[in-house]
Amino acid sequence: MKKTILIFTIILSMVFTSCDRIKSPIVKKNTIEGSSFVTKDNFAVSNYKKTLLEDFTGMRCPNCPDAAIVAENLLASYGNSLVVVAVHAGSLANPFGNYTADYRTEAGDVWNGTGGFGLISYPTGLINRTAYSPNTLKLDKTAWSSVMTIAKNDPFVIQLKVTTNYDTIVGALNTDVTAIFKTAYTPNVNISIIVTEDGIVGKQDDKGVEIEEYEFEHMMRGALNSPWGVPLTTTAKAANDSVKYSVANFNLKGMAYTIDKPDPTPDVVKPIVVNDKKISVIVFVYNAATREILQVEKVKIR
Repeated sequence: MKKTILIFTIILSMVFTSCDRIKSPIVKKNTIEGSSFVTKDNFAVSNYKKTLLEDFTGMRCPNCPDAAIVAENLLASYGNSLVVVAVHAGSLANPFGNYTADYRTEAGDVWNGTGGFGLISYPTGLINRTAYSPNTLKLDKTAWSSVMTIAKNDPFVIQLKVTTNYDTIVGALNTDVTAIFKTAYTPNVNISIIVTEDGIVGKQDDKGVEIEEYEFEHMMRGALNSPWGVPLTTTAKAANDSVKYSVANFNLKGMAYTIDKPDPTPDVVKPIVVNDKKISVIVFVYNAATREILQVEKVKIR
């Protein structure tokens, strides 16, 4: 009798163990490891202040191509001192009709929404996520050039030394950051890491004309450490203090954009397929209370 009970208990245990494995499969893990890495860094250009321009845009936005031209002209003027990120978000980035591609990201939705910067018209630009008087935070493309002349004089608070190690075979992306405080700084600082892609060809509305093979540049493709990043410092820092931060084994070939649907409708998950030869890592740090960007760096991963 004892043997029968023991056998039954073992079988029952195996059944419940099998059920647990089905409910939480190991394949859900979004981290991978590689063995053949390409290493890149920004060390040669890390020792000066840079500015971040976020261009909130959409493929169905008729005036957005003009904003992209403004951004490219600014890049031609400021070179490595300026980093541009094109954020496809809002109503005009939503696929509709002939515009079937979806370039939205979860981070872009958060930044665009009411819990972020509450944008309702496009194109709209943010420069260092700061309102430079007499301008407002949300900038029309016609104001980008004049605001850049102010923003370029922001103090150099934090140096970011960024190294990327990317495995081209399995898509494992590792990003290591050393933040060095160039001056004393009291507020808490957050760090965000995103990836952008150049040379994406698709449809774009240009003043009512449908451009079949428009080339999108600097397109944000996803966040490596959540839409608002994570805390980098929670205590005051003195000049020359340094803090290290890393994101390991991010699966660049396993990214997706998830659209939340009310229960019981299942969420919609759209894979984000990228060309890793045109991917850059963008690292930026900002005042956790005001969201003011303190420094930004860009590293092309291969």
